Amino acid sequence: MKAFMYDQHYGYQLAEIEVADANNLPPYTTIVAPDPTKSYQKFNGTEWVGGMDNATFQQQVAASIAQQQANIKPSEGQQLLMAQQAKITQLQKSVMEQEASMTQMQKMIMTQQATITELKKGSN
Repeated sequence: MKAFMYDQHYGYQLAEIEVADANNLPPYTTIVAPDPTKSYQKFNGTEWVGGMDNATFQQQVAASIAQQQANIKPSEGQQLLMAQQAKITQLQKSVMEQEASMTQMQKMIMTQQATITELKKGSN
């Protein structure tokens, strides 16, 4: 038979276990099943209370992780590396812009050469 272990201080579910006798449960264990559509429920001694649907729980976990990562201050070396990476990115952007300008100039020169060639043919 299934039983559900919960934290002795806060009541949150710790594990799902199999027991042979419902009258002889380990401490902080119940045979009352939590709602399978909810996460983060607490056992209050008689029933599972609170909790939230799994999608909301996953969103809150993701938001919490994002907040913790935002609070982590990079070391001086990491800050220097990030600054160098930003400079490299800016240089790469500049090179791409210059290559685009060069391509445009080459197109203009080719157009002018074609015009000159046509003019020479017309004057002969």
